[in-house]
Amino acid sequence: MMRNLICLLVALSAASAQPNPPALTGTHFPQLSDFPELAQLGYDFALIVVDPSQPDAWKQALDAAQSAGLKLIVGAYPLPYAYNAGNWSVSPQGQQLLAYLQSRSSLVLAVYVFNEPYGSDPYTGNVTPCGNFSAADLRALRATIQSYWPGAKINHDIGSPADWAPGGAYASVTPCVGTKYADQSNMADYVGIWYYPFLGSGDQQAAGLANLKTQVQYVLNSMKPAVPVSLNQSYACSNCIFSGYVFPTASQLYQWNCAVRSIPFGAVSWYPWRRFSSYSEALADAPALWPLTTAASCGSGMGSSVVALSAASGMPFVAPDSFVSLNGSNLAPAAQTAQVEPLPLSLSGVNLQITDSGGNLLRAALSFVSPQLINFVMPSNAAPGQAAISADNGLGTIQLGTAIVRNVAPALFSADGTGTGVAAAAALAVNGDQQTVTPVFQCSGSVCAPAPIDLSSGTVYLILYGTGIRHYQKSVLCSIAGTSQPVQSAGAQPTYDGLDQVNVGPLTGLAGKGTVKVYLIVDGYASNTLTVQFK
Repeated sequence: MMRNLICLLVALSAASAQPNPPALTGTHFPQLSDFPELAQLGYDFALIVVDPSQPDAWKQALDAAQSAGLKLIVGAYPLPYAYNAGNWSVSPQGQQLLAYLQSRSSLVLAVYVFNEPYGSDPYTGNVTPCGNFSAADLRALRATIQSYWPGAKINHDIGSPADWAPGGAYASVTPCVGTKYADQSNMADYVGIWYYPFLGSGDQQAAGLANLKTQVQYVLNSMKPAVPVSLNQSYACSNCIFSGYVFPTASQLYQWNCAVRSIPFGAVSWYPWRRFSSYSEALADAPALWPLTTAASCGSGMGSSVVALSAASGMPFVAPDSFVSLNGSNLAPAAQTAQVEPLPLSLSGVNLQITDSGGNLLRAALSFVSPQLINFVMPSNAAPGQAAISADNGLGTIQLGTAIVRNVAPALFSADGTGTGVAAAAALAVNGDQQTVTPVFQCSGSVCAPAPIDLSSGTVYLILYGTGIRHYQKSVLCSIAGTSQPVQSAGAQPTYDGLDQVNVGPLTGLAGKGTVKVYLIVDGYASNTLTVQFK
């Protein structure tokens, strides 16, 4: 009997010690074209707003989410909810939207209803110091929405709900709030809360974490069945408050990401993905920071000192056997370029270790090192997923970072090395037994321009140089001037480690098109878009 009791107590202790499940990761207000990149980062959801009068746009949004493998939190604007003397109604268009979302409920996490309905009027944006809609009002709205879609989950972005409760930080100094928010239960299923710590006057992360812990406990204890969602600051706005909000550095963003995830949030949403209103910078503007926003980046051996970027496109997705760049400081004692192929594992005393998502320790071959830059080739056996990077500068300093590794990460080299502008490519003209290869770019210093391709010179092929392509399993497609051109071959370029070559052609229907866009789609992943020019 005693043995059974001890076993039961041990089992209960083990169960109570289980960590909280990882918070979902998402973002506010991306464009539909951003969905593939969000999915590649491992994000779970996106919060979007649709027009209730545009059914075609609803379908387009949910189709895009389904294709990318994302869930959606869907709001409507203009707002389809009307309040009159304590009663709510939903417009006919709003009812149709709810019915449509219900019909595809497997893709919908929640209905996004109001932003800051306590401290402002959602219809006018006017500040309401004494509180706008009460908790009872919002409880009634949830019931009204659920009368059209039983079981619908409701999302409100509140901010600091504990502060509005009796005795809370705001209510205690604003008597007119009264008891409007004494009972905040059953008014929402997801509650957005936030503390934006990156101010022009300084970093306020310590104060922010203390505040968020208070808010989360209030949501979990007093707002059931609500799940707390952290809106993590990823924007700059110089005139939003007296000192302004500043865009976080890599170190700040990474530290905040991992610290917030130590609190029992149900989800983390990076706010916002794209600039709007008076925001001067947002997360979409800083691809090098994207890998630092994930849950996986907080794992063992990860850090924010270096982030792996494609050496061709500058995007934060890499593949086995692809060229990769690390930017930073104090990365090497001096600049040195590898003089041999295959590339060495150590250069100027620098060593690079990759711990892939399977826990395998791998050494990376180095092509160039300097105090500010390391170029290397991702090991061929690196497993897909988020990897940890350890960069030893040979002087006793080890810097930690991360990489997002995929089977393929197609990227094309540009002539100026920026990943934009004219392609670092060549045209192959075939006339009988004679072949002529000419560059399709011309550079003066760091400024590069297209060299026109003459399709009258014979049967012409375009030779593109890139990286992250060779391990494709299904297809390599090429679009030039919006038309599909045949891909003759795609794979490793035989001379240089990490370099891939794609031969496209014979080129047809492009004469006289002028400067046009060119990109690849490899196993469904799009490369960066570059330009070429046709006579």
